[in-house]
Amino acid sequence: MRKIFVCTGNTCRSPLAESYANTKYQNENFESRGLMVTSGATSCESIEIIKRESLLHPSAPEQLTEADTADSLILTMTAPHKQRIKAQYPSANVMLVSEFADGSKVSVPDPAGGSKAQYEDVFNQLKHYIDQFDS
Repeated sequence: MRKIFVCTGNTCRSPLAESYANTKYQNENFESRGLMVTSGATSCESIEIIKRESLLHPSAPEQLTEADTADSLILTMTAPHKQRIKAQYPSANVMLVSEFADGSKVSVPDPAGGSKAQYEDVFNQLKHYIDQFDS
């Protein structure tokens, strides 16, 4: 089953998660999508972290579609993302990243427009959760 990370614009959080997860778990397939994609490029701050950490490059930003929800586990950054997907695609298998990792329901904040430190915090939070996927 493929796993798809979802955030708002698919430029900051979900590409970081996709890159880290695909690098860590090379026998699995992780993708990323957004709910309101308006840019064709991953944020410079996220790319900087991906390059520094020698992570696999993420796919280009894409809008989440109904086809994406079939036979996939959708991993969202926030509860509102999860609620929106469930409302639009009732049969979708959707969980928060934190919920899938450790059963908690903690949101991953959006660093868009924020400082490099905020991007680092988000990356470390995502890494913490993704590291628990295999335990």
